[in-house]
Amino acid sequence: MLAWLAARTGLDRFVVLGLLTGLLLALAGLGFWRGLAAIERLQAQAAAGARAERDAHWRAEIAAANAQAERARAEQAQAVAAIEARAAGDAARLQTDLKEMEAANAALAGGDRCGLERDRVRLLDGAR
Repeated sequence: MLAWLAARTGLDRFVVLGLLTGLLLALAGLGFWRGLAAIERLQAQAAAGARAERDAHWRAEIAAANAQAERARAEQAQAVAAIEARAAGDAARLQTDLKEMEAANAALAGGDRCGLERDRVRLLDGAR
């Protein structure tokens, strides 16, 4: 085959052999370059997938932390509302007790007088 090519082209047999070797090396280099390009493309796809997976993981972690913080805020708001209701009830009860004590004090003999008499002390101690 090499002799036929050399006779057809009018070139020396070694020149044809060198040209065929160069062509074979060029095709091997092209194949190697295409292989590296495919590997780089697969590597880029894997890296993009890993980034997307990592981002999804941390978004889920952040969403869970935000939900937990929101639950804590809601629980605190309920606790504050309960405390405020209890404080309002206590204030109303104390105001009622004060008015009753003032009425009981006014009902004592000499209710407009000042000082600590036995009945007033008993009234302050809660023994009416």
